[in-house]
This record gives sequence, C-alpha cells and structure tokens, in this order.
Amino acid sequence: MQNLRGINVNLLSAFKSSKIYKLIQENPTEVLACIRNNAIGIYYNADRIAMVSLDRNGKLKCSTNHYYLSGVSNSEANKTFLPDEIYDSFELIKTNSDARSTLEKKAQQALIYANNANPKSNWICADIEYRQSTKVQIEVTDKFTGRFDIIAISKATPHRIAIIELKYNGGAIGGEAGVVKHLKDFQCFNNQYCIGNLKKELKDILNNLGELELLDNPPIDIDVKNDFISEIEFYMIFLYDTIESPRGTVGGYLFNEIHPEWGTKKVSTKNAEKELPLGSDILKKVNFLFKRVSGPTDLDIDDILDINNYEK
Repeated sequence: MQNLRGINVNLLSAFKSSKIYKLIQENPTEVLACIRNNAIGIYYNADRIAMVSLDRNGKLKCSTNHYYLSGVSNSEANKTFLPDEIYDSFELIKTNSDARSTLEKKAQQALIYANNANPKSNWICADIEYRQSTKVQIEVTDKFTGRFDIIAISKATPHRIAIIELKYNGGAIGGEAGVVKHLKDFQCFNNQYCIGNLKKELKDILNNLGELELLDNPPIDIDVKNDFISEIEFYMIFLYDTIESPRGTVGGYLFNEIHPEWGTKKVSTKNAEKELPLGSDILKKVNFLFKRVSGPTDLDIDDILDINNYEK
C-alpha cells in the first residue's frame, strides 16, 4: 500500500466479527483502535497492547509484547495470540500496562477520548503515536523518523490538520525527548512531501474508522487536493497538576534569552533558538497551550484545541 495506511475489506470484516472489536465496544473510555498498514493497533493508556492483522490463511491474529500477559519486564519479544486470548486477558493486560504507564500516556488517552466523545468538538483525533514510513518520503533528504503523539483534523471543511505533542508536568521538557526534540521533528516534517503523505493517509484512516463505526460522523471520501488547508498546524500542550506552571521551564528551552512574559529564570544551553537549523521559522509556527488539571484523567477538556480550555 503506497502510503502505508488503510486496511482492506477482509481485515475489516474479520475484525468487526472478533472479540477484539467487542473489547473496544465494551471499553470505549479505555481502548482505542488506530489504523495502520493493513493492521489495526489497539491502545490502552496510549500504549499499544496489540497489533491486529490477518495471517497467510486469512485468519485474524494479534501480535503483542509478551510483557502484557506475563508481567515480566525483560520479556520484550512480540508474540502472536488469538483475539479471544487478548479479550479474555484484558484485566491482566490493564494491570501490567498500568504498572509501567506514565501520567503523560494516561492524559493522552483521556484527552483523545473526551474530545472524540464530544459531538460539539471542532476536532477529530484521528491517530496517536503517528509515524510515517521513510519508504514514502521519496523526495525528502532529511527524512522524518520521529513519532507524534496525536494527529487531529477539523470537522469543518476545508479541513485543518493539527500535529500535537503532549507533556504532563515538567519531567520530560528537557532531555532527548523534550521540547527541542519535538521542535526538530516539526521542522523535519514540515515539507510538502511529508504533509502530502499525511493527507493521503488521513483520507484512508477516516474512511476505515467510519467503516468500523468507531467515530461518529467522520468526514468520508475526502478530496486530498481540495478539501485540506495547505499548511498544517503544530501544537504543544502542557498539562500539569503541580502548584507551579511548567511555562517558565519551557521558555528556558525555547529561547536564547530570558523572556519575562514566559516566567523564565534561566536559559538552557541547548535551547531551540540555538539547536534549530539556521533560518528555521518553526518556533514561530508552534502554538503552546498550558493548563493546570486535577489529574491525568481529570482534564476538563472536551475540545482538544479550543483555546478557551487553556490558560490565557
């Protein structure tokens, strides 16, 4: 499949007849299904607990990290199970996932569910943990190899596309997976080839989620050339349940100078203005949203990009 997204009719039919599909229906606040390349990723805590596909004989199979069924942290190999085994072991899978899940992952899934369950939200969260195969980045010199937390699309046409990174509290603002890394990923992805691939993938993703009846009234049969706004939007959402906002810390990783309006007290030597390529304007294109919440599953946000949900 050219853009490595979308499932065929055989997988769609087998999946809807399986206990994995029943698992999603019975646990809509906890389990998410995401479209992959002729496969369906099953997520709990925004943590992939199974990958569902067809075997050579056209039978449904589930590949999962054996940890979720064994609880043994060094048992990292993926193994194949029957759908019924995943369904019957879901409580065990939840326990083992909870044992190593992060507050950020819990908040990510809670945010997506609340948004998609709200018919008045202006956005659909169409995918999580998004990667784009380098095989389809044919014209790209510096290929995108990162992963984005959430891909959202506006319900109104022409459709806006938003790429979202989520942070919870201040633990992952710096370091190798911090703010600067995400900005570099945004910069790398922000080209006509990666964006064009994403638009084609979103068309297939939304069609498949509609066929699976996993979204209410998703846009179907999008015209890739005419129904999308040309430029995509980038967001970083910072949720926190601490007394002090992480805004000042974030500002210290963005700018090469103290910015009083950000509340910065010190500047990182590896800040975005220093680390991004010369001439990059990605920092000006990113929207930074902050909100103090009661906990990772108590966010009081049901429209993911409505600025009224966030601090002014």
